[in-house]
Amino acid sequence: MGSSVSFGDSLIITVFSMVTVFVALYVISLLIDLLRVAVDKGENNKEKNNTNTHEPKKVEKEHQPTVEENVDDEELIAVISAAIAASLGVAVPEVNIKSIKRVPQTAPLWAEMGRREQILSKTNR
Repeated sequence: MGSSVSFGDSLIITVFSMVTVFVALYVISLLIDLLRVAVDKGENNKEKNNTNTHEPKKVEKEHQPTVEENVDDEELIAVISAAIAASLGVAVPEVNIKSIKRVPQTAPLWAEMGRREQILSKTNR
């Protein structure tokens, strides 16, 4: 119980430990780079094998969802006015809609889904 560690000894232990950690992190980063090169090399070999067969590549167009522009405006106005009337608790003839403008979506889809989940979790309590 009589041995104590001096300030110099503790400093040497600290520096040695830090060097050991940084060397280990550097080795890990080299391994990750090596794996990335190996994976890229494997993918390049697959691409080379595909081009050697002289088969024409099929280029598929991305599926673009079609937006229906010819929506019945009267039906849309009826649905919106019914929703407003239900939320205000008044009759549909009392609701006067002057104009309807579509607002573009500026928030990412994941943010909107997060908001919806929060709203649903609060209403289900």
